[in-house]
Amino acid sequence: MHDPTRAIRTLALDTLEPSPENVRKAPPDAAALAELKASIAAHGLIGSLVVRPVEGAPRYAVVAGGRRLAALKALVDEGALPASHPVPCRVDAGDTPAAELSLAENVVRVAMHPADQVEAFGRLAAGGASAAAIAVRFGVSERTVARRLRLGNAAPALLDAYREGVLDLDTLQAFAATTDPARQMAVYEELCARHGRPQPGPVRRMLTEGRAPGTSALARFVGAEAYEAAGGALDRDLFAGDGEGMWFEDPKLLADLAMRRLRAAADELAAHWRWAEPVLDADWSATARFGRVHPAPARPTEAERAELGRLEARLDELAEQYPDGAGEPWEECRLAERIAEIEAAVEDRALYSPEDRAMAGCIVTVEGGGRMAVLRGLVRPEDMPARPAGAANGAADRPDPRISAPARTPAPADPEAKARKAAGMGIGLADDLRAIRTSHVKAELSCRFEAAFDLLLFHLARSIFGKGHYDGALDIAARPTPDTPAARVGDPAFAKVNAGAGQLEVDRIGQPLEWLDKPAGEGFAELCAMSKVGKEFLFASCVARTLKGQLAFEPGARPETEATVARLGVDFARRYRPEAGFFWGRISKSRLLAIARETLGEAWAVAHRGERKGALAEAMEAAFAAGAAVPAGVSPSGRAAALAWVPPGFGAFDTGRAEEAAAPGSEAVPEEAPAGDAGEVPAANGGSAPGPHALAGVPEEAHVWETAKETGTDAVSEAPPVPGNGHDPGALPAFLRRTA
Repeated sequence: MHDPTRAIRTLALDTLEPSPENVRKAPPDAAALAELKASIAAHGLIGSLVVRPVEGAPRYAVVAGGRRLAALKALVDEGALPASHPVPCRVDAGDTPAAELSLAENVVRVAMHPADQVEAFGRLAAGGASAAAIAVRFGVSERTVARRLRLGNAAPALLDAYREGVLDLDTLQAFAATTDPARQMAVYEELCARHGRPQPGPVRRMLTEGRAPGTSALARFVGAEAYEAAGGALDRDLFAGDGEGMWFEDPKLLADLAMRRLRAAADELAAHWRWAEPVLDADWSATARFGRVHPAPARPTEAERAELGRLEARLDELAEQYPDGAGEPWEECRLAERIAEIEAAVEDRALYSPEDRAMAGCIVTVEGGGRMAVLRGLVRPEDMPARPAGAANGAADRPDPRISAPARTPAPADPEAKARKAAGMGIGLADDLRAIRTSHVKAELSCRFEAAFDLLLFHLARSIFGKGHYDGALDIAARPTPDTPAARVGDPAFAKVNAGAGQLEVDRIGQPLEWLDKPAGEGFAELCAMSKVGKEFLFASCVARTLKGQLAFEPGARPETEATVARLGVDFARRYRPEAGFFWGRISKSRLLAIARETLGEAWAVAHRGERKGALAEAMEAAFAAGAAVPAGVSPSGRAAALAWVPPGFGAFDTGRAEEAAAPGSEAVPEEAPAGDAGEVPAANGGSAPGPHALAGVPEEAHVWETAKETGTDAVSEAPPVPGNGHDPGALPAFLRRTA
């Protein structure tokens, strides 16, 4: 049924005003407003506004269409429309709240998909409209139109994939790196078959293979104008950043044009030198075969000499004023740069004599920034002057100091590039194939423990025990941690107390490492052929040497390290006994007496508290020393506690905090071990020193091997295999069977 209150009426623009009930409160975006203005100017107002009469005034409030009203008002201000311009409006009777109408108008609207806009712009361009004309009509930049038109060159299947969400906008733009739809689809199908969903990076790389980027030195040297004038085709990626996105489709033509310019320059130089030749890329291999004649150095002018003096004096002044280097670094850099500029200017004035030019030549090349560079004073080997005959030590026998000989060995060609060329593939294809192959190898290796273990062990052993640097197959960094502090290197006294380092050296000598000196292929084959137990001991030896040092009480102590210490059950009390010079003499007397009170008892501490620190340290060494004898004045219980005592932080998870001192007159008696921990000997310093057989769940026989490894005895020859671990005592490495 027709509702006359909802009829479209034409109202004068100057009678319309925005409604305060419009839900769109944010001001219109300037770019979007410009687009809308251009569209209205070119096509008129396509959609009518929704208005309501303003009570008591001959005016109308726009409840839906506020952006279009703002665009119309802006066109009036610019003089493009008259103030009374007729505007089609639907006058609403007021049955629906104005805010609801405004919300519906803004929410229900669906923006055009960019792919549809691409095709629409393409149809306009096909009809003869220029990018500039389209930009004016739709209020967008000409670059935006050019980008949309470039996307219009995408294969129709790619636009469909974009609509369906298979491709995102970035990837569609990457396909626009070329205007060849067939090439686009070939890359699209290859990437879909390989990865399922193309990504921008691989798309651009595959589409640009065989082309020279505009940022390359040759492209900058030749220039796009000269290249196009010679008939070369350029491809511009409108979606690339500034200075990027230009591709020279004919690299051979580009190189020919560059060589022509270089050859012309070389011909001019040849009139003044013995020879001159053009070289596109004069790397080290191109110049290493030549000797050099150095020009006679120029002298700085008086002004340059005076300025150099002032600059160097200021640098010296800054060094004295800020000996710790805390001055203004920018000033030092500025001074150093100016000194370098003056020295370069002086060097540029160096002169080659006529004799030099008659002997040497030049290479004309292109440097990295795209500028021509001339390498002067190069002497061919056959033109090098012969050493004059003379006395063995005479001056006549000395070579000319201004002439340096050619490098003895030229730089080798890139073996990877040579291998790729022999295989008939470019770097991009090689990258792709390498990734495909490696992913399949990884997938298989992830299910094969023995193969993965052998590969890791080979990498670890070469990193830990090998000499020099190895470029291994695994991207894993492994290096041995130091066994001696830097300040103690070469100190025989420390070597004496650091017995563990000596044991590591014995372990290293006994390891089967002859394969390290062989080529990687042979060495890996020998490692794979080793027995299981040999591999396991080598693996443990490698891992052990990477362990980071820590004391258990340190804030940064790693809990996994402490858990491993507890698991190993290292008997620190047996392995290390503190002595007067290295340990007891380096802690305070009060701490010495506190340790004595906690371990040896109050009576011993009282008896020795009047001694000088040196004498007290020697008494502590005697009381805590290994051995069966009980020193005079030490009770049996105190002696047991002393033999179990280790420095703070040695025991696993030891916080280093001392227990409360025993009451005066009492003796510190070790507490009984908790039930279930019979192998653990209490330590009076708050930690615990696990006994040699305290590893829970590990058979007693396993500790016989550990003892044999530590002492070098033959105990292992009688030890039966540990159940379930596959060890064969007869197959143990030599260092476990070696007698003392």
